[in-house]
Parts: sequence; structure tokens; C-alpha cells
Amino acid sequence: MATRSPVLGDDFVELSVPADTRHLRLARLAASGYGADLGYSIDDIEELRLAVGEACALLVDNSTPDGRLVLRYGVEGELLIIEGRCPGGTDDQVFVDPVAQAVMVNTVDSFDIARHDSHNSFRITKRTPQR
Repeated sequence: MATRSPVLGDDFVELSVPADTRHLRLARLAASGYGADLGYSIDDIEELRLAVGEACALLVDNSTPDGRLVLRYGVEGELLIIEGRCPGGTDDQVFVDPVAQAVMVNTVDSFDIARHDSHNSFRITKRTPQR
């Protein structure tokens, strides 16, 4: 049973995978499919894939050995929102290296990463295409 997202309500897609880099292609694939369903161009879908891959890698690289990466994909108004959450292996905030920061700045409208209790999380937004 999925829990209600405070932002996305009940209408979202949730994906849960082991926090291992070999599973990140599933997160990118889900982002691609969701973006295609919303009518994004091929270039925008590729940008979304890159951003999701980078954001997920940041969480997985800082995860506990038995952690799970949980992602939520949904739309609020004119924004596609992708949220990720994963248990953190340390008490430190995740460091976003300059390359990952550049990818985010150039591919999505906003990117935030935070630490809440023992979990690291991110939130990506990208304006949906005009129909």
C-alpha cells in the first residue's frame, strides 16, 4: 500500500530498488517513460534521465549497505516532480560535486538535496511541456 505524498497526493508512481548503482538504470528508465507520457521532447527526456541518474547516484553513494532507494514521480500543476529518498550511511549532508551540480543546473528547473533524520533525499522539478 502506497502512502499519500503531501505534495503529489495519490496520483504518483513509486519505485523502490536496492541502493546499488546497478539499479539506477531502472530509475532513469522510469523517468524516461514518465516524461514521454507527459509529452516531453526527446532532448527533454534525455535531460531528465541525466538529472535523475545524477541525483540517485548521490543518494546511493551515501547509502547504508542494505538501504533502499525510493522514488516518486508525479505532476503538480505544471511541474513534473521527482522525489528520492534513501537511508544515509553517515550523519553528514550529501556533498554535491561540481559536475553533478552543473548537470542539475542545465537539465531541470530546480534541484534540492536534504538530510532528514537518518535519510538523504532529493527533489527535482521540471516544467511540463505546453500542450
